[in-house]
Amino acid sequence: MSGVSALNVPDDLKERIEQAAREREQNPSTLIASALDLLLETEALQTEEAQRRLDSHTGRTVPNERVMAWLDTWGLKGEIPPPECK
Repeated sequence: MSGVSALNVPDDLKERIEQAAREREQNPSTLIASALDLLLETEALQTEEAQRRLDSHTGRTVPNERVMAWLDTWGLKGEIPPPECK
């Protein structure tokens, strides 16, 4: 599998990345990797939410009791995964 080893970015963006890295005392590569990770995670969550909304419009739902049981574990070490639509 080939990987990303270089990115071509406009000079103004490169300067912004370098400035942000200096402010955070990070390597620009580390900053870029963190930003891309956050972007991809956010997009995945948005895709999941869009699918949940679509499911609710097609009659696929989750019983309130299962949702409440899930919410009761938020922030705890043993947080359970969100219930799936059936």
